[in-house]
Amino acid sequence: MRVSGKPTIINGTLTSANTEYEIDLPKNCHKFTVQARTNVVLKIAFIAGNSGTAYITIPSSANYWEDGIRTNSNIYAQSPTAGAVIEVIAWSGGDDLL
Repeated sequence: MRVSGKPTIINGTLTSANTEYEIDLPKNCHKFTVQARTNVVLKIAFIAGNSGTAYITIPSSANYWEDGIRTNSNIYAQSPTAGAVIEVIAWSGGDDLL
């Protein structure tokens, strides 16, 4: 069983359309959820420069999450719509219990 640790809420505006924005996940992140606050499509990548070529699509009104990870990495986001607001909840710390 996992104790979730500390949640961090990250909100940001993707000001320009089709422009990659870096989302800094907290150190030792082990779970995150990402979604758009506004009614737009998001493109999410895990390598800088890939959010326009090698990405996953998060449709409007949907979210994407990863759990059971240990990373000090970031995610990269863009939207075909200027002004998209992105919401991320990331959990760091916590313990693994048997």
